[in-house]
Amino acid sequence: MPRMLPWLMLAILVACSGDHGQAGSQPERAITITTTTSGTRDVEVVEEALGRIEDPQSTIVAAEVPARVQSVRADVGDVVAKGALLATLDDRDLRLAVSQAQAALARNRAQLRAQSRLVDRYRKLAGQNFVSQTMLEQAEAQLTALRKAQAAAAARLEQARHNLSRTRIVAPMAGVVQRRWVAAGDYIGVGKPMFQLVQDDTLVVSITIPETRVSMVKPGMSVRLHAPGSRRVVEARVDELTPMIGAASNALLARCHVRNPGGWRPGGSVVAVLVLARHPASVVVPEESVVLRPEGEVVYRIEGDRARAQRVRTGVRRAGWVEIREGLKPGVRVARTGAAFLSDGARVRIQAAH
Repeated sequence: MPRMLPWLMLAILVACSGDHGQAGSQPERAITITTTTSGTRDVEVVEEALGRIEDPQSTIVAAEVPARVQSVRADVGDVVAKGALLATLDDRDLRLAVSQAQAALARNRAQLRAQSRLVDRYRKLAGQNFVSQTMLEQAEAQLTALRKAQAAAAARLEQARHNLSRTRIVAPMAGVVQRRWVAAGDYIGVGKPMFQLVQDDTLVVSITIPETRVSMVKPGMSVRLHAPGSRRVVEARVDELTPMIGAASNALLARCHVRNPGGWRPGGSVVAVLVLARHPASVVVPEESVVLRPEGEVVYRIEGDRARAQRVRTGVRRAGWVEIREGLKPGVRVARTGAAFLSDGARVRIQAAH
């Protein structure tokens, strides 16, 4: 038995050396992948921010004459046109004032006609020396005074009529009634607020821009706005930037004027997408084609049955695709599914995409 031991060990060594030879002769394993071709598209660099709808124009409609409110024709939330009747005031006293002014003007006109005839007669008599020059001058002075009195009476009548028209409270602009302070029967003085109107057809949207992005936002820049939860997009442009960064928010405000698409109200919020830059005809690949390696981001070009690592500089990532800023041209076949398992020079087996 001891004599057979060296032969047994030799047999085991030969068997092991035979196994290693079989392993070394195995072919290189191919990695299964799918491929795609790099394409082009216009790419936008965007910044999403929150916007707040401001009221670009509001006005307080106040009483211009003291009177009692006779009727209220508009309420909070009503959409009114320019010149629409909002309320009426008791106009009886003002109608009497108009009648008195009309009577005073009529009396003055009669006096003026009589004095004018008297001056004409004095001028003829003065030529015949039947009246003194002094009497003629006094009559002419009285005529001048009456003419001025007539002008003053006409102005008082116009003022009385204007005051009467002020008893009809009308909207100075088109808008929405935001507040109402009066009710029928209230007595109001001059300057008493009655209604607040806000304009709803043109709105101002203030967009908060972080301090780190301020240098990238310029007047005239395109911006897309939509209400939270809505797919309706309103195209606009940045009209102005506030001159200072807010101390509390560390942000700048960009403002744009937009037509109300319907349903937007001052005080509401919107989502703003600012277009910071446009890259026309940029090279793009699917997101899974870009792999992070120690040397940086790479894509794998497919050359026959081999994968070749190509370093790239990426840009915008959006909706499953990546912009390639440097390192790849359009029309190049690259690995897609399975790219993460590749290395430079790896053998690949291309599977048809489903």
